[in-house]
Amino acid sequence: MDERIVLKIEKITLGFILFCCILGGAIFGFVNAEIKNYSGIENLRRFQPSIPTRLYDVHGELIAELFLEKRELVAYESLPPCLINAFIAAEDKDFYEHFGIDPAAIIRAMFKNVIASIVGFHPTIVQGGSTITQQLAKRLFTSGERTLARKILEAILALQIERMFSKEEILEMYFNQIYLGHGCHGIATASRFFFNKNVRHLSVAESSVLAALPSKPSGYSPLKNPRKAYAKNRDILGRMVDIGFLSKERADQIYREFWPRYIEDTRTEFPTKTALSKNIDHAPHFTDYVRQILVARFGKEVVYNEGMSVFTTLDLKRQRVAEEYLKKGIEEQNVVSEKANAYYNSAVDRGLIGAYGSLRMIFGLPGVLVVNDIETTFKKAMVDELVDSVDILSLLVDARQCNKSIETFRTLVTGISSSMNVEGAFIAIEPTTGYISTMVGGYEYTVGNQYNRAIQARRQPGSAFKPFVYGCAVEDRKISTTTILPDVPIVDIDAQGDTWAPGNYEGDYHGMVAISSALAASINIISVRIYDLVGPDAIISYASRILKVPEARFTPNPTLALGTTEVTPFEMASAYAIYANRGRDVIPFPIRYVLDRDGNEVANIERDVGEILATEEMEGNIQVVPEEVAWIMTLLMQGVVDRGTASEAIRLRAGFTKKAAGKTGTTSNWTDAWFCGFTPDIAAVVWIGYDRPFMSLGKHQAGAAVAAPIWGRFMRDIYNGMPDPVFPERPEGVASIGGGWGLPGAVGQYFSGTDSEGNRAQMKSILDRYMEQEGLTAQ
Repeated sequence: MDERIVLKIEKITLGFILFCCILGGAIFGFVNAEIKNYSGIENLRRFQPSIPTRLYDVHGELIAELFLEKRELVAYESLPPCLINAFIAAEDKDFYEHFGIDPAAIIRAMFKNVIASIVGFHPTIVQGGSTITQQLAKRLFTSGERTLARKILEAILALQIERMFSKEEILEMYFNQIYLGHGCHGIATASRFFFNKNVRHLSVAESSVLAALPSKPSGYSPLKNPRKAYAKNRDILGRMVDIGFLSKERADQIYREFWPRYIEDTRTEFPTKTALSKNIDHAPHFTDYVRQILVARFGKEVVYNEGMSVFTTLDLKRQRVAEEYLKKGIEEQNVVSEKANAYYNSAVDRGLIGAYGSLRMIFGLPGVLVVNDIETTFKKAMVDELVDSVDILSLLVDARQCNKSIETFRTLVTGISSSMNVEGAFIAIEPTTGYISTMVGGYEYTVGNQYNRAIQARRQPGSAFKPFVYGCAVEDRKISTTTILPDVPIVDIDAQGDTWAPGNYEGDYHGMVAISSALAASINIISVRIYDLVGPDAIISYASRILKVPEARFTPNPTLALGTTEVTPFEMASAYAIYANRGRDVIPFPIRYVLDRDGNEVANIERDVGEILATEEMEGNIQVVPEEVAWIMTLLMQGVVDRGTASEAIRLRAGFTKKAAGKTGTTSNWTDAWFCGFTPDIAAVVWIGYDRPFMSLGKHQAGAAVAAPIWGRFMRDIYNGMPDPVFPERPEGVASIGGGWGLPGAVGQYFSGTDSEGNRAQMKSILDRYMEQEGLTAQ
């Protein structure tokens, strides 16, 4: 042979060897570096996959689960043999013989894929060569992309796993990690999702259906693609026969009997549902409130993956009662209020229409005809009555374009239905503990209606604010329970010369009225009189203190006395809970304590709250309002329930007969309806209204008619089986004044011989001033 040719061959050979060495070195270096990054294999025995965080109520009942991957862990001992056999037949028939990788399976898969590619004239993968151990390595340690380097890495990691763990341990990890479609991570979750069974009770047929899913979770889903799942199941049962796990006769019988029954059972199931669709959540607004607190404290990663146990303050029994009566009350109110708002479906503030009407009387302006907004009414009817049905129909007949159009329509009208329906909120707090025992943030919790009105909705409380006006005057010794003030028309003139003339709910006046009767009957004029007695600064300071909101939120004008400052149901419940707790501070909280997945306590909020209150007690700051004031205000609010505006609703309509205190609230144009009430055991607040604040509940749809019955029914059911509420005895600091009660030195009953001359003179001066202003004479 020519020497030059030999020399050339040698150079090429050496170059090839050098190239292989460099390439091999690079691959070795890459693999070595990657393996160092996966030194966690040594700790795999202690590896814990992500599991849901679970929320429990005060009795230990499960409320909800928080997770990104729906997963339940299962021990190897709980895996039925038929399940293991089905997966081995489908994924790795030589699992018990190989050492992590199966060269024969790789060559076999390569050959089949090449043949399929030639037949189909394009690259096709019809069979994989990965073992169960390689699949586990892929799930645990790699990002899953299909590259040669990653395949080599998976093989090496599989060898390490096989060296360190038994086949049974590998199977347990595999079954807890494998993804099986529809958001199901792990075999236990898939078992419950597809068959509503505990994994240990899976049959051969069910096991063989699940065994098809690892290779194509969506493609072989019996819900999404039943035809493909049907055909694939025949293949897997055949493989089980080939290996010897089943006889052919038994496999044929299973195949014939299982599928007709399964298809019939799942006929009404949505193919798009996921494990998240079956998420347990018995108090969604409360769950979301707790979730936000947990994420802020522990971080999203920990909350959704670390399987914490969160023991909350919620009482699911009370929660279900509140949801039932609030929902029923909203549905009944919707019927009434839809008629009242028949001509206000567009975004027009009816207050402007009323103002325009007044101007017409003066200036002769043209009239205004208010008509229905047909487009908005049509959209509302579509959202409420038709869209869901059409959406289901489009899925059943595979009308994808129609389905896309429906989704577009949903996006355009998001919120229109809920904003044009009556909504509500219910929240209850235990005064002695601060437990938030009940929280309902709206009529329902859906994708388009997640607004938690109990916590987030600021609305005017109307007359439900009056106990803070009265409480301020009692604390300042300006009034007692028997103080008498004139309920007569009044015109208030501010520094700029602007006038304001408040009126009572019914439009009539009662002359001289005792404070106890004024609050029970919710007389607006008396509340304004008290505002004049104590002044805005004192009321703002008192209300800010008991509501625990900044003073800047309040406007110092006479409308303050009628509850025009916007507050949330949560803030109102907290304030009324302080009255129920003898004026002592109440710190409402939703979480008692939190355990990690190993049972170690990582937070104890109940203890933290207790320490704060103990410090306040020690420093003398525990009383938000004096105990004497709280007792007097409780006495006055008991009159509201027993003989006042709430009496008929609570005592007669709801049938709640236990001792209780509270106050109704209604805002202008019947926009908001409130009832805030309490016993020493529970302080609860009900709000009913529209999310759009200009929409009215309807004429005379006041707090007494709308909200109070819901509160009364809730309390009636809660106290069924509970001891009667025991209200505190009269504190020593409460003095007897004119046949009633007040703080020592408070203004007593007019013309009462038991009052001091100073008190009577002060009261006479106040009344003379009012009588002179109104042009009246004393009777």
